[in-house]
Amino acid sequence: MFRKQFAFGKKRVDDGKFPDDVSPYTCDGIKETLSPYPFNHPILPRDPSPADSSHSSYTSPSDPNLTGTSDSYFHANRGAEASNQDPLGLKIIHRPPGDRGVDIVFVHGLGGGSRATWSKNHNPEFFWPLKFLPFEPDINEARILTFGYNANFRPGTGKNKMSVLDFAKDLLYDLKFAKDESMPELEDLRMGEASTIAYMQGQNDPTYEYIIKSVSSIIFLSTPHRGTNLAETLNRILQVSFATNPMQFIAELAAGSQTLQKLNEQFRHVAPKLQIVSFYETRPTTLIKKTQIMVLEKDSSILGYPGEISKPLDADHHGVCKYESPNDSRYITIRNVLKSLVGKAKPKGEPQASMSQALRVKFEEYLSVPESPDGDYNFFRDRWAYGTCNWILSHEAFRGWLEDVHLRPRVLWIHGNAASGKSIISSFVIDHLVQNGLPCHYFFIRFMDRKKRALSMILRSLACQLAHSTPAYADKLRLLEAAATDLRTADFRNIWQWLYKQILFQLDIHHPLYWIIDGVDEADSPSAVIKLLSELNSTVIPLRVLIVSRKTHEISSACQKLGKQVRMDTIRTEGNRDDIRSYIDREMDVAGEDSYREEVAVQILERARGNFLWVHLAVQKINNCYTKAAVEDALKDLPPGMEALYDRMAVSVQTQSIPNDRRLGQSILGWVTCAQRLLSVEELSDALGNDGLLEIHRTIGDLCGGFVVVDKEGKVAMIHETAREYLMHGGDGDRLLVIDRKSTNDKLFNRCIQRLTDPKLRSQINRNQHPALLDYATGAWFIHFSLGTATHPDILDTVEKFLRGPHVLTWIHIAARRKELRALVVASRYLTDVVLKLRKLNERESLAHRRAIAVIEGWATDLVKIVGKFGNTLIQNPDSIYRLIPPFCPPDSVIYLQFGRKESKALHVSGITSSTWDDCLARFSLGQEVMASAVLAAGNRIVILTNNRNLSHIIIYKSATFEEQGRITHPERVSSIQVNKLGNLLVSYGYITTRVWDMATGDCIKTVKNPAKRPRPQTLLFVEADNTIIVGSEDRCIRSFSLNDDSAEYDTKARIDEQSLEGTMVNFPTCSALSPDGNMVAFGYRGHPVTVWELEPPMLLGQCNMTLGATDMTIQENTWGEVFRITWHPFNGEVFCLIQVGLLFKWDPYEEEPTATVQTGGDHLTVSRNGSLAATGDGVGTIKVYATPDLSLLYQLSSPNPVLHLSFSTDSRRLYDIRGAYGNVWEPNTLVRLADSSDFPDHNSDALSETESLTKLSCHTEHHFTRVDDIIVLSGQSVGPLYCYGTEDGLAVLGEVGRGKVCELERSTSYMSIEQAAWSEDGSLVAFTDLSGRLSIKRIAKAGQARDTWQVNHEFDLVIPPHQGHIGQLVFQPTGHQLFASTTTMLYAVDLKSHDLVTATVPIGMSKVKWMSHPTTPDYLLGFGNTKAHVFTWADLQEVKTYTYWPTRLQNPATISPIQTLQSHFGPKGDNETVGRLFSNADSPHVLLEISHFGTSSQLESQYLVFKVADIHLDPGSDATNTSSNELPYTLLPADFASRIRQPLAFLSHRGLVFLDVDRWICTWRLPSLVHRGRTGGKGSEAGGGEIEKYYFLPGDWVTANEGHLSAIMPDGTLLCPQNGEVAAVQCAKLRK
Repeated sequence: MFRKQFAFGKKRVDDGKFPDDVSPYTCDGIKETLSPYPFNHPILPRDPSPADSSHSSYTSPSDPNLTGTSDSYFHANRGAEASNQDPLGLKIIHRPPGDRGVDIVFVHGLGGGSRATWSKNHNPEFFWPLKFLPFEPDINEARILTFGYNANFRPGTGKNKMSVLDFAKDLLYDLKFAKDESMPELEDLRMGEASTIAYMQGQNDPTYEYIIKSVSSIIFLSTPHRGTNLAETLNRILQVSFATNPMQFIAELAAGSQTLQKLNEQFRHVAPKLQIVSFYETRPTTLIKKTQIMVLEKDSSILGYPGEISKPLDADHHGVCKYESPNDSRYITIRNVLKSLVGKAKPKGEPQASMSQALRVKFEEYLSVPESPDGDYNFFRDRWAYGTCNWILSHEAFRGWLEDVHLRPRVLWIHGNAASGKSIISSFVIDHLVQNGLPCHYFFIRFMDRKKRALSMILRSLACQLAHSTPAYADKLRLLEAAATDLRTADFRNIWQWLYKQILFQLDIHHPLYWIIDGVDEADSPSAVIKLLSELNSTVIPLRVLIVSRKTHEISSACQKLGKQVRMDTIRTEGNRDDIRSYIDREMDVAGEDSYREEVAVQILERARGNFLWVHLAVQKINNCYTKAAVEDALKDLPPGMEALYDRMAVSVQTQSIPNDRRLGQSILGWVTCAQRLLSVEELSDALGNDGLLEIHRTIGDLCGGFVVVDKEGKVAMIHETAREYLMHGGDGDRLLVIDRKSTNDKLFNRCIQRLTDPKLRSQINRNQHPALLDYATGAWFIHFSLGTATHPDILDTVEKFLRGPHVLTWIHIAARRKELRALVVASRYLTDVVLKLRKLNERESLAHRRAIAVIEGWATDLVKIVGKFGNTLIQNPDSIYRLIPPFCPPDSVIYLQFGRKESKALHVSGITSSTWDDCLARFSLGQEVMASAVLAAGNRIVILTNNRNLSHIIIYKSATFEEQGRITHPERVSSIQVNKLGNLLVSYGYITTRVWDMATGDCIKTVKNPAKRPRPQTLLFVEADNTIIVGSEDRCIRSFSLNDDSAEYDTKARIDEQSLEGTMVNFPTCSALSPDGNMVAFGYRGHPVTVWELEPPMLLGQCNMTLGATDMTIQENTWGEVFRITWHPFNGEVFCLIQVGLLFKWDPYEEEPTATVQTGGDHLTVSRNGSLAATGDGVGTIKVYATPDLSLLYQLSSPNPVLHLSFSTDSRRLYDIRGAYGNVWEPNTLVRLADSSDFPDHNSDALSETESLTKLSCHTEHHFTRVDDIIVLSGQSVGPLYCYGTEDGLAVLGEVGRGKVCELERSTSYMSIEQAAWSEDGSLVAFTDLSGRLSIKRIAKAGQARDTWQVNHEFDLVIPPHQGHIGQLVFQPTGHQLFASTTTMLYAVDLKSHDLVTATVPIGMSKVKWMSHPTTPDYLLGFGNTKAHVFTWADLQEVKTYTYWPTRLQNPATISPIQTLQSHFGPKGDNETVGRLFSNADSPHVLLEISHFGTSSQLESQYLVFKVADIHLDPGSDATNTSSNELPYTLLPADFASRIRQPLAFLSHRGLVFLDVDRWICTWRLPSLVHRGRTGGKGSEAGGGEIEKYYFLPGDWVTANEGHLSAIMPDGTLLCPQNGEVAAVQCAKLRK
């Protein structure tokens, strides 16, 4: 089996023998030229043991050492091949002596043959694939094959209706299935393909998947990628001379062929996966009567793709593939290329190619780069005219930029007027760099595509290209991804910081990297692009950056500043005169004498004024003239300058004689100018909604006046950005054609809504028959709604009908299928903007007006919450939006009111009193004796520091599910923690030592002793690629240590000697903060100004001279403030300070006074990682979020208990806070909209500034949350609808399914938490205990005939002495006569009638036991530990029997074989295991036991043992201590199934095992026939039962860390789930059946 193959593509046609009166060119030259992308592919399968023998020099064909080469090839012909001895199909001509490492497949061209094409003068001795190549070192280790097909167009061959696609399919079929007489295993060949068409065909057919993946390279020999004008000539000759019908495969290879254009468009998307080499002919070919002509020009012979290698061959069209000896210079050129490609494709140890390809796809997904820049490159490269742009190569500034060998960055700015050919120059430079093998990365900014204007997309695209070309960078990027750093919503500052400053600039790169950024003037913020480049002065990587733009004041000013930071040169281009002349000479097609052509060319040149676009349009117009008079008229009519020319083009649109044509042309112009991205021709056709539209290309050309073009990729675009500006800006109002922005956006909005509300849409989606415009409408309707006349009654009526109807769910469904839920959040922002506009109208609130505001604002809120609470599951199950999601939404939400109520019979949620959305996503309960002091975001983790006396625990949670992932224990009290930016390392500063931890494994990787005087740390920071930790202490000493050495001591980096000012006193700083780069430190004082110092050498940089008023001082004499919280902006060097009285200010250290202040009342401060947000928390539980540019308030929430620490998530969408013994995760709509709208600038909005628009994002900025009393225990009746739960504050509550809270059963006056609860079998009694050991029993009964009224009677209390331990479990006897209670040391049985108490001591080794009553024998209790099951009697609590079982030790659950032999190697590991859930029910024959422990990666892992109740034999006479014969068999649930379980819930007799899976789905799994295991193990098929059945999933903020383990299932299938201090009851009709 091959591991890799490379396709050596040769496109060439043979010289067929033609009658004497027909020139050889018609048969031979055209044949080679017009072949269907034939190429020789050396397909390089990689075998581990390539052939041992090789030839170091050329050997004659008769050399006996040539084993495996067979001349029988020339005689083994098939059928019709007898006439020319060219076999059809796939044939092996050389087989290496050993295992081959590579396959090379030769494919001939049109009219050629599998042998004659490659043989000079048709002589078999010159058949070089057989006679020359097998004697070449390295190449002789490859297997060589030829492929022949019938592409003969000579007279007498009959009519051939085959197309190029048919030839390609033949090749693919033979590659997969062909058998050779001497090698029957050819069918397993999985090699490369034969042609570009075959390659593309295989891409779309899974049958040939392995073949396609095996192709690594293609070599093209004089291949007509863009067709040839001789194809049509050949067909005419065949018709006239031989009465032969035209050949389809010839017509498909004509210049401008739609087949070739479509093929090239498709191929360019997969070409980057291949090594492509293209050779082109340089000599004319002799044709009829010794006429010479260039059969193929260079332009048609090369693809022009980045990375393609192109090279000339000194040959005519015949000679490019025929050589007379191994010394032929042309043969040597081809041989050397083959040898190089074979060497690269040789096996190097398994599928590296497929691996790299997988990683390539991963980079684009991870960096959110939806498309390659190759399409834009090709758009401009295709407009390049041969012979132009060469002047740039000799320009002094360009050569200096290109050839600079210094290890410093250098920038070159090429600027010129609009339409002066700047982008063509960019494409030329890119091609020049690629052809010279230089690492080139580029981006074309396109104003017509909103995303391509964003700086973040520029940086993402360049990073993606870097990852593919620079292995060291790719490795670092994978580490970033492994640390789960989410870049999807990161803004450009974070991307620049993470992908460039922290990764690229830290690499040891000594060769130049070239960046070309074209169209900077079309970016959202051109100055921001250039300002970012000024930071290149901090790196020594030889980056060579070329920026191309128009010269504007903004860009000129920014470049002037850039030149002071980085070496910079400038080139001005105003349309090079020589280039324009070359273009005219090449493109102008005017008949006549040379002098006349010269006269016309000179006139065009003189009037061009350096404008290439004007010249292009002028040449087009003249080429349509048929007489000299027409040419003269055209020259007279051509107005000078682009605006006058645009006026003339506008007239042609408006003067269409047919009104419908005029309207259609205007509609096309409207779509092209106002669409949010470039549309494909298919999308535009669908957008026009005209089913009778015949040919879109011709329609655009005829009706749009030349304003619109269709590029080679089928995208519709304005001919130039200046054309769009002309149409969008009406000048002085006298223009004939103007595109009105608002009315056009209204039309686009209406068409998008029509597409989304099509009644047939859902059925089309289900059949995967998406309308062409659907993707665009999904992501753009809300933008056009906002940019149009959104307040117009007709528009409001349309959007209201859409949002109130079922189609809004279809829209969400489509977005989820596309994995573009971000579009919903962006839509929320635009809808919010419309609400603000509507409220400004102040129209006395008409009913229609209020209805529109209500529904738009409601959906603006709901969309964000749907993404936050259901996003991950919605992407996996898009259909869930229709029936599963609405019932879980709050009763007052729009989605519930419109759709949730309708689903209440199938899925109903009750018990939650809140009727609106909650910004709290999750709550972490940390324990009553634990005090948390810090919370940090670390990649995909949340880290909380807790201290308990002299021990500290660092608890790690998953940020996606809020599950506890592991714990790190620092065996001393920890003062401070910090994580690195990747989120994979953590440093904890304890009382005695500082330790660094690997968060993935929980391992301590470095321990350092703290300074002897134990100074209190105030700031920690990872620097130098996370290899160094810097600590700033209260003694103003900056210390550091490295992870790369063995030293266990701190090094002193700097000591700061602060000088007191007049009227001040310098004490220890109250706080300090290291700058993000670790080069500066800021100190805050009480009674002294804030100062900033540089560290190496220590030097005072600045002081903040801020004087406070009397109301802002806590000490009257203090005039400097009391700064006690300080932090840096992550990028711009500003410092944020919080004063004791809650005043927040920001300060630039290079200034003397603050730049902004705001009174917050806060005690704690944090700044988001992207630097756009600051948040404060205070002592009364209020959190406020501010925009950092001007400290304007964006959001505020109030919740009980003081905020002790807070931080933003890595993506700035969420806030984490700590409030003593618990913490919260907040996800306000405002933050989500900000994070997800960073790439959607509102250029046409009414917002005056970005800050103002941020402030308007939320219509309600203040939210209040009541204190939540956490639920500790939950228990439901085994019969009936009641349940009971107990809280942390000592409240016991009775609830009813469908109703919620019924009444309080008891409220502890001492606020002792309720720890345990249990129901009797008949549901009449409920027992609960509190932390003090008090046991209470209540009797529950219906009150009279009232259906929903219950009566609660107190039965009795008793107290278990606290010194015996806390009560860990309560169990009722099935008869209801006794109640069992257990502590760690004692067992109790309470007689419920006499209240007598039976006690017994817990036997040794039974501290970790879960208890249950025997399911079938009520006189016995069962206690399950991690290795033993104990049988006790209810009467006297005496053990009567013990069973043993030996579970497999927990390794990786995914790798445990469920039928592996069990070993008794429990050892010390058993002591670390805990017994989780234990349950059965009366009608179930099984008992399930969960055993868990923290694995080696600090993650909780579980196994599930299933016992048969019948195997627990009750024989009181047996010896309970004799365990040798009391082995209890069990079945281990399969590892692949067990890994899906998040929480086992219950056995239901009609459904089997009910469980909550890892994706929060409620599922059932019917238990199969169980094969039990004993101590010695046993073989047998494992539980192979039924499939997992899913019913519904829970929102993302349910079953979080502190509540998930309490969820329970009632016998009727109702789920009880704690949720924010209440119990939600979920009833599913399907689960009840």
